[in-house]
Amino acid sequence: MTGGSESVQLFVLKTLWNGAVLAQQVSQTTLFSDVQKFWNNFIQSGQIWALIIGIVIGYGIRNITAS
Repeated sequence: MTGGSESVQLFVLKTLWNGAVLAQQVSQTTLFSDVQKFWNNFIQSGQIWALIIGIVIGYGIRNITAS
């Protein structure tokens, strides 16, 4: 390898490493609290009913077209 390509590789590796460390330091929330917020919003916004209706209609269409 030439000196130029080695320095580029070193720069890329250092940049990727620093980015990974920064991403880990920024995120201080727990998975449980994120899932809890998602679930509460999912229920309160009524999306659960859209999911249930979609599953029922999809199952019905699947049975009709499977014959």
